[in-house]
Amino acid sequence: MMRRAFRAVVTATAAAGVGITAFGERPLLIGTVAGICALFSIGWPTLLGLPARRGAVVVLLLTSGAAVTVVEITEDVAWAALVLAGSVLAAFVNELARRDGRPRLVESVSGVVAGCAIVVAGVGWLAMGTGGSQVGLVLTGSVTLAAAAALSAAPIPAPYSAIVTIVLTAVVGLLIGYLLISVGMTTGVLIGLAAGVLIATVHHLFGQFPSSNRLFPAMSAAMLPVAVAGLPVYVLGRVLLAV
Repeated sequence: MMRRAFRAVVTATAAAGVGITAFGERPLLIGTVAGICALFSIGWPTLLGLPARRGAVVVLLLTSGAAVTVVEITEDVAWAALVLAGSVLAAFVNELARRDGRPRLVESVSGVVAGCAIVVAGVGWLAMGTGGSQVGLVLTGSVTLAAAAALSAAPIPAPYSAIVTIVLTAVVGLLIGYLLISVGMTTGVLIGLAAGVLIATVHHLFGQFPSSNRLFPAMSAAMLPVAVAGLPVYVLGRVLLAV
């Protein structure tokens, strides 16, 4: 329970950081997103128990930096697909550089590529831009994530915890959409629903990992929902709000 509470607090703090810095200067949001991706990258290989962890961390950090840089330069998240493609090649290069006989090769490659996909998704927060509706989207996503994280830490019996988290987070999204005309209730409730499902799933899944009681793996598990939510929120904005 303490490990779950720690992850929930860190997730809520990271999500709140994204929402707060969205109202400030652009470098603040860039630094927040880059920091979230970096913390995730450092702990991800240990969380999954991957072999060749140092090389995996290097690949993830390089992918994070490249994704943030590309999106900032091009102002288009589509170019991040090239970064993800390059990260797959980097994952194989990392395996070729191993000198331990390459045990668990498939597991190692798939774990690194999955982590790269998560950090690339994180730059969706940056791709939304700085206009009124875009900032509203960032705020809606960050607040619903923070609310879901807080709810997931509540002392609710396991069979009902996920349901309560999902339902109440959808309600929070609905309320935010009602208050923010630029976002709207439909977009708000969909973002809230997605945030609730994501947080409930992540906290249940990584709570089963033995390494999640260590600092950096726990930080990685806490950063994962904030990072991976960036792209879905961006897509919802493009589809429903045409931002």
